[in-house]
Amino acid sequence: MFPRIVKVRKKNKRYQYLVISESVRVNGKSTTRNIANLGNVEKIPANQVAHLIDGLIRLFKLESHASSEGIEILESLEYGSIIFWQKLWNTMALSQIISQAMAQQAPHVALEVEKYIQIMVVNRCVDPLSKLGATRWVDRTCFKRMKGFVDLSLDVNHFYRSMDYLLRAKEQIEWALFEQLRNLFSVEVKLTFYDITSSYFYTENCPIGANGYSRDSRPDLEQIVIGVVTSFEGYPIKHYVFEGNTKDETTVAQVVTELKAVYHIEETTFVGDRGMITRLNVRNIEAEGFDYIMGVKHRQEAICQMLLASEELLASGFVSHRDLQIQERRVAIKEFLLWKTNALLAQQGIEPGAEALGELTAKIQALRNEDAVQYSDFKPTLQALVGPKNAKLAYRLFVLIKKYARRYEQCPRYVICLNPERKQFAEKNRDRQLSNLAAALEKWTPTEEQTPVEIEQGLNKIFVGYKAKYRKFFDIQRDPDSEKAIGYRLNEQQVAQEKLRDGIFILQTNREDLPAGKVVDSYKDLKEVEALFDDLKHFVDLQPIRHWLTRRVRAHVFLCILALLLKRIFEINYLGGKATLQPLEEISKSKLVIYKVRFSEREDRTQIIPKITTPNPLQKKYFNMVGIKNPSSLAT
Repeated sequence: MFPRIVKVRKKNKRYQYLVISESVRVNGKSTTRNIANLGNVEKIPANQVAHLIDGLIRLFKLESHASSEGIEILESLEYGSIIFWQKLWNTMALSQIISQAMAQQAPHVALEVEKYIQIMVVNRCVDPLSKLGATRWVDRTCFKRMKGFVDLSLDVNHFYRSMDYLLRAKEQIEWALFEQLRNLFSVEVKLTFYDITSSYFYTENCPIGANGYSRDSRPDLEQIVIGVVTSFEGYPIKHYVFEGNTKDETTVAQVVTELKAVYHIEETTFVGDRGMITRLNVRNIEAEGFDYIMGVKHRQEAICQMLLASEELLASGFVSHRDLQIQERRVAIKEFLLWKTNALLAQQGIEPGAEALGELTAKIQALRNEDAVQYSDFKPTLQALVGPKNAKLAYRLFVLIKKYARRYEQCPRYVICLNPERKQFAEKNRDRQLSNLAAALEKWTPTEEQTPVEIEQGLNKIFVGYKAKYRKFFDIQRDPDSEKAIGYRLNEQQVAQEKLRDGIFILQTNREDLPAGKVVDSYKDLKEVEALFDDLKHFVDLQPIRHWLTRRVRAHVFLCILALLLKRIFEINYLGGKATLQPLEEISKSKLVIYKVRFSEREDRTQIIPKITTPNPLQKKYFNMVGIKNPSSLAT
């Protein structure tokens, strides 16, 4: 439909009429048909044309067709990212879950907690800010024009109070989300992963803040420790916040207990990193009926020292598995006790008699798991083994035997893994460090005037900081009379022993049905938790923690975990594990533009009109992927 001028000849005179026409097809041919005649053009004064146009605009509500000269852009609001994360939020029914939890935990609270939590979680996904910063950020987003949020008070105290209520309902909300994940995405809980990280403060006022082992290389700052349990796919299903000086292994008992008692997970394989495994933890895990695959600190675990003591063992028996060389080993506890006993005797330079050693061997081989060993039962045998002057060593050997009570008949399964690339790197790095230290020791020349204390101080300066771990590779030569350090010698035997351990990591498991390769693969899948920790610190910006009240710190971590849950849902369920950077950048380009239109120069008549930028094909793809069919609709 379009306007046009039609010229007509009547009695030798030409007339021009303003008509509205449309294109039609008649008998297969295109032609035009007049719909309305607006009159003789010559009888329409030029100054009345503007009135005619204004009338048509009002009559047919054509305000959006105003000319560009009358348009003033007022603001451009964040839109695509907001509706995108809101869609994932709605997919998990988070508003309903939080509302139901509030109805039970705080039924008389009028505060719309779910809306404030939604704003804070989406903020962490889009542009992580402090809670005060988030109140200002809302004014730059389409939240300010969305139904349900238009009249929402942005008083920062409402945000803080919402965090407090969120934390009160943490257990209930986490459980409901776990159920939602199982219903929507059929999450696999036959394999659950657990790991911990730390996050530091710039304050010393938080009651749960403490100095501890820092994963951020900031031991000078107080921190908290965060533990996260994830499903096999990588969805976070439960998290914990511990005091900053909490050790890895002390957190495991609570986790495995709650997985069964609260989450009703009756069968799973608990996968944990090195540092998680202790005799107590293994006992707790097995007591709950769970299997486990856990990394072992092989430099500290005595049984692993036995595995790595044989050069012939490590020289053969490996099979290739992906980028690793692996071999499976089983160690009978009784054999280990005899090996460790002989090793301790050798350290003390004691050669045991065959009769005494045979008697001890027989007593150890006769042990059963249910036996409650007493020192009086072993004392005569051990004293005969070590001699009358080594009573302390005899008792030390008994403590070793008692340490493995209730495990005497066990034969733990280990998988030794060798990474050739890491082995080569470790050897080169150690050789370089030893060469540098040897050069420093060459320059270090003690003088006769120096006291023994001064000499030791000079020696300690060479092995200061991280270099201290290399001191074991040097034998310091001393004067036999004064005991002064007078030189050094490289301990080649110690270096050779260390080479056996380069590139090695060891796994322990009670899964008998999994081939060694599957055990290794399951452990390496723990990287999903490590990737989640990376996102925790760099995607949702957990740090810096701007709170100091314990409840606010815990609630802040909970907000970050909820944001990561939404990211994982998009990453795993919609992208198939692919990176999210490019899709998220693309949808962030979608904006809600607010502009003012003036429709008449003669009349002060304007209208505020919202308009969403036209999505390109790639944006449509990502919006449609999560179920947003029409991203240009404000009602999406």
